[in-house]
Amino acid sequence: GATLKTSRLLLERAKELELAIVGVSFHVGSGCTDPETFVQAISDARCVFDMGAELGFNRY
Repeated sequence: GATLKTSRLLLERAKELELAIVGVSFHVGSGCTDPETFVQAISDARCVFDMGAELGFNRY
């Protein structure tokens, strides 16, 4: 996994290398039963999508 800060750096590097980003994934743990953990993971994933959009990656 990567932190949000590291995700930004990875997206910037991908842009420099002209790579296509095709998605974002997350893993909260196989035994996770706390809904808040999923809420936070989805929120973080959205943040990564937004960072990608700022850098010019197409979301579609």
